[in-house]
Amino acid sequence: MPGYLGNKSDSQVHHLAAMTQDCKIVEIKKLDKVYFVPDTINQAIIEKFTQCKHCIKN
Repeated sequence: MPGYLGNKSDSQVHHLAAMTQDCKIVEIKKLDKVYFVPDTINQAIIEKFTQCKHCIKN
């Protein structure tokens, strides 16, 4: 299972193991889902995604 999921529509990345109801991950459309290779938060940041404030604590 992947650890991080990006949403193209709002450029946010979510941590799947720490998701909350506030993340609204289930509302991400299939075509807007982005998986990262390698599956790391650093890769998501390189790809210009911002961290979800609900599931990724800085």
